[in-house]
Amino acid sequence: MRILLLTLALAGSAVAQTPAERPARPPGGTRSRAVPSAVVAAPAPADTSGGAFASEAALRNYLNARLLEQGGKLSEALGEYYRALSLDPGSADLLVRISQVCAQLGDHGRALEFAERALARDPNDWRALWLQGASRFSTGRAAEALAPLERACELDSTQVEVLRTTARVAETLGRADAAERAWRRLVWVDEDDGEAWFQIAAAEARRGEFEAAQASVQRANELNPARPGLLFLRGWVKERLGDVNGAIELYQGHLEVHVDDVGTRRRLVSLLVRSDRLAEAYTESKRVMQADPRDAEALQVHADLAFKTKHVSEAERLVTQLRSRSPEDPENVARAVVVLARNGRGREAARIADQWGVDHPRHVAGPLLAVRAWSAAGVPDSAVARARAAVALAPDSTEPRRLLARTLQDAGRYDQAEREWMSLRERFPREPGYALDLGGCRERSGDVDGAVTAGREALRLAPDWAPAQNFLGYILADHGRELSEARRLIERALAQDPVNGAYVDSFGWVLYRLGQLTEARTQLERAVRLTDGDAVVREHLGDVYRDLRMTPQAREQYQLGEAARGENQKRIAGKLKALPEPK
Repeated sequence: MRILLLTLALAGSAVAQTPAERPARPPGGTRSRAVPSAVVAAPAPADTSGGAFASEAALRNYLNARLLEQGGKLSEALGEYYRALSLDPGSADLLVRISQVCAQLGDHGRALEFAERALARDPNDWRALWLQGASRFSTGRAAEALAPLERACELDSTQVEVLRTTARVAETLGRADAAERAWRRLVWVDEDDGEAWFQIAAAEARRGEFEAAQASVQRANELNPARPGLLFLRGWVKERLGDVNGAIELYQGHLEVHVDDVGTRRRLVSLLVRSDRLAEAYTESKRVMQADPRDAEALQVHADLAFKTKHVSEAERLVTQLRSRSPEDPENVARAVVVLARNGRGREAARIADQWGVDHPRHVAGPLLAVRAWSAAGVPDSAVARARAAVALAPDSTEPRRLLARTLQDAGRYDQAEREWMSLRERFPREPGYALDLGGCRERSGDVDGAVTAGREALRLAPDWAPAQNFLGYILADHGRELSEARRLIERALAQDPVNGAYVDSFGWVLYRLGQLTEARTQLERAVRLTDGDAVVREHLGDVYRDLRMTPQAREQYQLGEAARGENQKRIAGKLKALPEPK
């Protein structure tokens, strides 16, 4: 609301301006801010083409009003405008001026009335459309405000304050597309508007267009380096572009000013961990935990880092604190179990989970918790036994059966896992997700034909479901089958979710299979950023770099992928070994 009032207050002379008064854009394509004339001129009485007032008295009243308005005497100016209008009731310009002064005085209902009276005479008066949209917004009719504002922009896209008002209203309504369109028009008019460049960069970053966002945010930084939030946005863009150290530095700068921004501090902790700067991560995670001692997730992260930085006694105390915070809540126990399992205490974690199940014999979460613990401890047989116990405890529930199927799959018992997925499919024949689960199991077992069949069944059930399109497209691409169809399927998935890292990876991978290495590289570099460095995506990018004979870059991706210790760790190790030794 304050933004719109200020916008109207600052633009008094712009509203009175006719097209003939506006300065022309400089020759040669140079962009400049459209500055309204400071000269008080008599606007057209019935339109914006430059006609005369109906009488000398009306002109005299108008000129007096303009002088009073410029002197800040808005109420007296309004009286003079009313007197001029009584002498010249057909003047759209007088109606617009009255609307604008009413808006500055805070009488938005009256401002709307006169804007609409002006539009009744000239539906294409950009000034009246602007005032109508702003007044509708200020009177609580936000949903009706954007259309006239956008129409005003279409009629005259050089008016800075109209564009800014349109952008702000669109943002309030959640219309990111309309807001970005207005901000882009604004930098065309005034390429030195730092706020507009900032908003454009934010919109590009939200869409995953981080290279474009990098250029826009750099321009915003040149124009207004002190803008709140700029350091964070620059850091976020650098993070997504893979410049972890650059992002860390910018987040640290942001936190020097915004010390209570816990969300950014969490991101900083995550990046410090990724960079193996564990001592710094430990210090920052402690500050996150201290900001809200009730935050169980922050407590879990700090306990994990305390183990990793050899603060063992503190880590053990934090694990005890996690367990005792709400002993009846299996989620808190699960947090403690995860921390212990990650730090070489898997069997201890599993015993804690088993004990919780003994203490809560009727709670289905007990066996489920134990499955997670024994899986993390690297004892799959024990995990499978607990999963079967969970099914026995809740035979009509689907989640224990899903967990059993996945646990069998992780244990390499693919035949048994497939039977469980088939059983779920028979119970829920119209649910395409179970077909994809079955397909994933078959693909891992080496039954590619069966995986493709399951993917096609999921698509039959849900032809426009992006996960099914991506699944089948990726399976076909990964095994070099029907690559044209694979590409079409993945492109359909991407059209629905263009910033989904998994879909971008699939697209890069099918391009690689098609021999389009340069295009594949572009997509897979983007996929690495979107997935925060997923091990499989890094392997794919490493393969592209290898085939492009970019051996140092391939080695880096393979090493990072291997360090993640995913399912593809051994395969990556073999590719690393096969690379030529550096000279």
